[in-house]
Amino acid sequence: MNETKNNEVILIGLPNSGKSTLINTLSKNKTSIVGSKPNTTRDKVSHTISVNDKEIIISDLPGLDDNPDFLNNEFQKKVKEFLIGANRILFVIDIDSKNFDGLDKINSLIQDMESESKVLTVFNKCENFNNYELDKRLFKYIYDKEFYVSGYHKIGTDELLENILKHSGVSNSLDSSNEIFISIIGKPNSGKSTLFNSLLNKERSIISDIPGTTRDSLVEEVVFNNKSFKVIDTAGVPRKKQKNQIDRYASSLSLNTLNNSLISFVVIDSTQGINFEDMRLIKESIDNFSTPILILNKWDLLNEEEKLYINTNLNTYLKKFNWIKVIRISALTKKGLDKFSKTMNEIYKQLESRIDTSELNLYFRELWVSSPPHPFRGRRAKLKYVTQYEINPPSFSFNLSSRIPKNYESFIENKLRKEFKFSNVSLLIKFKS
Repeated sequence: MNETKNNEVILIGLPNSGKSTLINTLSKNKTSIVGSKPNTTRDKVSHTISVNDKEIIISDLPGLDDNPDFLNNEFQKKVKEFLIGANRILFVIDIDSKNFDGLDKINSLIQDMESESKVLTVFNKCENFNNYELDKRLFKYIYDKEFYVSGYHKIGTDELLENILKHSGVSNSLDSSNEIFISIIGKPNSGKSTLFNSLLNKERSIISDIPGTTRDSLVEEVVFNNKSFKVIDTAGVPRKKQKNQIDRYASSLSLNTLNNSLISFVVIDSTQGINFEDMRLIKESIDNFSTPILILNKWDLLNEEEKLYINTNLNTYLKKFNWIKVIRISALTKKGLDKFSKTMNEIYKQLESRIDTSELNLYFRELWVSSPPHPFRGRRAKLKYVTQYEINPPSFSFNLSSRIPKNYESFIENKLRKEFKFSNVSLLIKFKS
């Protein structure tokens, strides 16, 4: 998959120039993490903006500076490849910036790429500024057209968006209803980004031993068995009690990806074992009707005794969710990645499976007779009818004369899985009375 698209607009600028705030305003969605600390954004973050049934992709880049920080250096190596295919580049400048050395370096980067014709200069934080007050030293950074905006106060942003849409090769909105999203979630340093890169077969995510390296959710296309999926690399989700506000927000964005993800890869560092925090992520996936696939990463680092211990511990933790598929891999060496295609094929078949209404009713009416539910509050429920009303995930409605005990609801779910081969997927089951 190409890093850039012909309708992509990319923001570039110094740290704290307000790019993330501006992109949140333009997209009308708070998906870029905003903070006063430099390098809050650590990777390219893309958003799709829909206006009048048209779409454009707008991407936020980390601020470019001379900070010798490892993460900053790693990302800046990729900047040129991100910019090359962009349809439009927004050079975002804090109107009060005096860092002319830093601005000169970005300016040289743009000129070296011979991209001047597609560059818009955006002076940001202009809520208390008049155009005639512009520092003359900033004139040399003005390209095709300049805009004076305030991303925070939403001043001048509509005019900017209008210009972008007019000149950025906007295409008809794509039908995203058939897109299938997969979230990669897990605790920090479990190997999520390494798995992401291995599945893509390229170095897309920055990898380091520094917790919180990934803050932004990255989306790329991965193909399993000729079937395309949108895979999301997310920030690590640490324990609930977190002091760092930015990491807390990044964590919440990670969990939010589950809302639209049909499948989730829950990555666990095998050398650390499984614990209650991992189970919390598994339950978050199930609660969002995202089918979890448990990825035991770094499996190659364990000896046989350690593997036995992990497997025993796993059976204890997954007793209630023994239907969850488990894959043991090394994301770094790619050992075990060949299992993904077969697993995804099996999972997707189950998610798309639809059972005939007559078959469902015949089976469960007989079950109701042979193994009826116990009375609930003095009333024994009768089954009126059952139907599957949706796929992805498989969704069922049981229409009853009255309520049934919780243990019988679990009994019904187990029977659905066993009889109709929903062996490894999340099910949505509604009991109506």
